[in-house]
Amino acid sequence: MFKPYVTAAVFTITVVPSLLQLAVPGLEAAWMRDPAAIAAGEWWRPVTALLVQDGGVFGTLANLAFLAVLGYVAERALGPRRWLTLYAAGAVAGESAGYLLHQPGAGNSVALCGLAAGLALLAGDRPARSLGAFYAVVSGVWLLAGLGTWGVVAMVVLTAAGFQLVVHRERLPQWLPVAVPVAAALVLAALGDLHGYALLAGIIVGWILKEAWPSTFRRTNPA
Repeated sequence: MFKPYVTAAVFTITVVPSLLQLAVPGLEAAWMRDPAAIAAGEWWRPVTALLVQDGGVFGTLANLAFLAVLGYVAERALGPRRWLTLYAAGAVAGESAGYLLHQPGAGNSVALCGLAAGLALLAGDRPARSLGAFYAVVSGVWLLAGLGTWGVVAMVVLTAAGFQLVVHRERLPQWLPVAVPVAAALVLAALGDLHGYALLAGIIVGWILKEAWPSTFRRTNPA
């Protein structure tokens, strides 16, 4: 019986401080990514920023839910080592971009974007591929909703398209689930959104893994 040990471990490490911050004033500020504080020597902040959330109650619950669901699917499809590699790729890219672009913040969504994009690229024609692409759409467009009316329109349209990827995946060309996170990555990166850089990192690292060890993906348990 499959047991998602890595997903469970990362979820446990993340859920405790993420929920604790809702009751402890100042915890988010102390652990968040703060480019000025990092430059002053608080080098640990890019790591602790992944363990607290800056999206309030809704953002916190959404990120934790995505971690549980996406983490389970990705670990079943790709295995623990590739799971950790892609999650780390998104985290490093997102936190690095935040520091270089002087954007403070917190949340594990950048790491999840790396995992989702890599999953969409690596999972082949399995159902996990469509779910990864669907997450890439959702994680990107609900951020685009902050653009106002056009953001809401984009969110509705692209989320509907994401559902089609999941429900009707057998009727879709194989390149489409990969094209979705690529498009989301480019749009968000062009807007200066850190999630775009995290998605790009997942795509690039996923491609490297696929080219370096192509035979390993044929032996992975289907999701």
